[in-house]
Amino acid sequence: MVKGEKSKLKTFFRVFNKITDTLASLSAAAIFIIVIWQIIGRLIGHPAPWTEELTRFTFIWLIYLGIGIGFREAESARVTLLLNYFPEFIQKHSILIYSIATIGFFLFMFILGIELLSQQINTNEKSSVLLLPMWLIGLSVPFAAVTGIINTIQSLLYNRSLLQEEVK
Repeated sequence: MVKGEKSKLKTFFRVFNKITDTLASLSAAAIFIIVIWQIIGRLIGHPAPWTEELTRFTFIWLIYLGIGIGFREAESARVTLLLNYFPEFIQKHSILIYSIATIGFFLFMFILGIELLSQQINTNEKSSVLLLPMWLIGLSVPFAAVTGIINTIQSLLYNRSLLQEEVK
């Protein structure tokens, strides 16, 4: 890869990471604020029914963001102990196998997420209390898949030494 391309790629990953981290931080902060609002409302005798639904939807987004973000630093859960019991060929190519399986999973997740999204749009599905279009929530699935794919690629490019140490 040429130096200019590496710089553009690093810039892309830096901006992408900043966006996903900001979304995750905002989601966590929003959950905190909404739950506090919910507690105060119950304490003063005027609970707001929308807080439960909004907390649930924000939590769904936070969880799916976490799934995609978790693959950025090669920190996701992997079965490394079992590698010692496999033939040397599999041990040697475990990074490739792991990467293909991970990206394959995220592609599967993306396809099913798009199907869910189109179903929600076509049926004009709305949430029960806030009457939000449910596709706003369903969008979290394909978004997490794209995030996971990008972060897996980033992990392979920049954390290769971490991945190679696992096999040893």
